[in-house]
Amino acid sequence: MAKKTDALDLLKPDFEQVGRHRARKTARERWFELLWLAVASAVLSLGGYFGLQYAVATLATPAPQKTIVKGVDISTPITVIDGTGTRQYAARIGQKLLDANYVVPYSVTLDNDLPKTVIYIQKEDSRVLANRIQLVLGEMPVEVKADAKYPIEVRLGLDFNPEP
Repeated sequence: MAKKTDALDLLKPDFEQVGRHRARKTARERWFELLWLAVASAVLSLGGYFGLQYAVATLATPAPQKTIVKGVDISTPITVIDGTGTRQYAARIGQKLLDANYVVPYSVTLDNDLPKTVIYIQKEDSRVLANRIQLVLGEMPVEVKADAKYPIEVRLGLDFNPEP
């Protein structure tokens, strides 16, 4: 497509007055243009970054609040681990604890079998909550295991006998 002509194109080539938009840019002008683009990029990037940080801080989900019932914090997360070999109890027992208003973020089924059913707690402070779990699930031994992965683990082993 041919370039469109305007009045400046019709002037003689040796005409001294050339429009500013047609004049060659000097090195100084090119540096100012580059500096202007760098400053604009920095301002926009920083504005976007701090705007995102503000939005994340404002809209962030608050931490779970403690739920104290008769002196026991029942908002401590409980993990149910099914090692019975049947692959059917993790979700069922987890739901049973949820129905009793406990917090159960994970119900896991293992491929290997666990030898015994036990409730592991990380700290001795959680023993009262473990005793309350026994009221829902039935009698199970409670052991303190400081290196446990979760604060409270209900491990269902080969000896687990669900109540009817």
